[in-house]
Amino acid sequence: MQEVPEGVTEALRYLVVKVLAGDVVILYALKEYLIDGESPSTLSHKYRIGKFKLRGYIQRVVEKAGNYRVAQAIVRTAFSSLAALTPIVVKVPGGYYCTVCGRILTMNPERHVRLEHKDLVDRVVADCVKLAKRSKS
Repeated sequence: MQEVPEGVTEALRYLVVKVLAGDVVILYALKEYLIDGESPSTLSHKYRIGKFKLRGYIQRVVEKAGNYRVAQAIVRTAFSSLAALTPIVVKVPGGYYCTVCGRILTMNPERHVRLEHKDLVDRVVADCVKLAKRSKS
């Protein structure tokens, strides 16, 4: 079986953490930019994200993937799986609430997901990779 390049898993891990931490809008914005060809300006107005912040997210995914074409392929292949995920962190008055461990987080839900729920992130990334391999063959 062919080994998955490190950049692909890193980009997927980044997207999975974003979605599980409740930042689903980024996934949709990335899809519309990389696949549908929308401009960052249009997307920043549509999703109410700063244009430069959105460009930073795009750049991070492209850098982790290795290049623009690989990032497109990752988003195209994994979009439906990632969009179907239910975020495990929800915003509540005074911070965030983790539905898995029951903790109230005052800041940085992504860090919490990445460090405290690494097994869940790894499992979702592995599922996305399996799905991509299945759709490829």
